[in-house]
Amino acid sequence: MKYAMFWGCLIPAREPNYEVSVRKIMPAFEVELVEMEGTNCCAPFGIQSLDYMSWLALAARNLCIGEEMGLDIVTLCNDCYESLLMVNTMLKSDPALKDQVNKVLAEVGKEYKGKIDVKNMIDVLYDDVGVDRIKDAVKKPFTGLKVATQPGCHLTKPKRIHFGEREFDALDDLVRATGAETIDYDRRQSCCGGPLRGINDELARDVARMKLISIKNAGAECIVTVCPFCFLELDMSQLEIKRHFKEEYSLPVLHFAELLRMAMGMKLDEWEIKSHRVPLNPLLEDRLQEG
Repeated sequence: MKYAMFWGCLIPAREPNYEVSVRKIMPAFEVELVEMEGTNCCAPFGIQSLDYMSWLALAARNLCIGEEMGLDIVTLCNDCYESLLMVNTMLKSDPALKDQVNKVLAEVGKEYKGKIDVKNMIDVLYDDVGVDRIKDAVKKPFTGLKVATQPGCHLTKPKRIHFGEREFDALDDLVRATGAETIDYDRRQSCCGGPLRGINDELARDVARMKLISIKNAGAECIVTVCPFCFLELDMSQLEIKRHFKEEYSLPVLHFAELLRMAMGMKLDEWEIKSHRVPLNPLLEDRLQEG
């Protein structure tokens, strides 16, 4: 299996631990991630609200690069996934809109043809690799670990182009493949609060706090997500909430790729451990590299 890999902006800049874990686990499943040269920002939802045609053209340019490679695009970032998937879906179904966008793309020597698909890493692991194969790769299962999953809003909404509840179930199935137990909680489908950062930080903190309280009350020991924004918000907000409300949840936040990597018998390096604001010790002590 071979895919055009769209890393996006946030992960290489702020969460290289996510990228490293993906690079380490995918060869075990014979998945080749081919670098996309010359990509631009995915043009996330904020661009869409500011300049609609710029959003379409920026996302479509990235799609053109995937088409030129002859490969479907896979991404780790939920915002990248939503933007590229929405534009790909819209342009494939609307010839007039496609012609408009191609007039813009012609100025930079590109043409969108609608010949590839866009996938999130969850789609690749769940549909293309498969849960059974992932179970077979597990050498050190997380038996008894209680996990609250957080797929993220932009992986599941809007439901007219996403699979909706299916993505929640897919992430739960993948987590259980590592031997861990997934738990239900009241605010499972609510936002992490991250998109409100820089707009209303107090509200963002309150939204995250309500979600964290729900997770803690449900008996979870950690949070597993596939969204880099959810990772940052739910990890860093615990420190902010501790300062403001004197509440400590002690809920480590992990990317699913990190959880699977450790279940496959690989340990996280010291710099990766330090990228987590909420300490991973003592919950995962025997799975971390010694300093």
